[in-house]
Amino acid sequence: MNTPVIPAENTDLLSLVRKNDRRFLIKWSVTTALLLALAIAFFKPAAGLYGIPLAVLMVLGFLVLPFLLCGGIEWITDRGFTGIVEDMDFSVRIEMHDSIGVGTVKGTRKGKARHHSAGQTNYCKVTVSTSEGKTKAVTLRLPGDSEALPLKVGDRIVKYHGLPYPAIVGCKTPICPLCGRLDDDGKGECRTCGSSLIVIPLQ
Repeated sequence: MNTPVIPAENTDLLSLVRKNDRRFLIKWSVTTALLLALAIAFFKPAAGLYGIPLAVLMVLGFLVLPFLLCGGIEWITDRGFTGIVEDMDFSVRIEMHDSIGVGTVKGTRKGKARHHSAGQTNYCKVTVSTSEGKTKAVTLRLPGDSEALPLKVGDRIVKYHGLPYPAIVGCKTPICPLCGRLDDDGKGECRTCGSSLIVIPLQ
């Protein structure tokens, strides 16, 4: 399986992805070491209380848990691929967040949890038929109106590991691989976040 590699000229993107990968591995290693130390310390008492098999399972759990807590599933599944867009499903989600307000209940001041809308967010679930014959789905959080996405069924895309937005082969207005904006001014970088753009000509 040929995994697409970020072009060498996009040094800022390469550096960012490598930095994020290192950060994940360091965080995972440190968390694993701490929990493993706890597991070893409690192994003998746990073996005495629950038996050796359950104590061994506990140690194994302390090895797996850090990987899950640090986002290991997302890190593993975020693999690069190339493919053809088969379907696009747009959706709108009203993002909510909690805030604490003060209200009066029966003459007594009391804190009450209230939900407030944080605004509308547009999403697009893109179903892709990969060059390996598999089907993958990528959910893109759109920065603005859903019509701003220059992507359509039949387009060939390249998704890179560590970058949230794919590159569209032959697209004259490329998507910024980090923020998803389309404000290319012809200088090869995003005017919103300053990241370099990945331009893939028709092959």
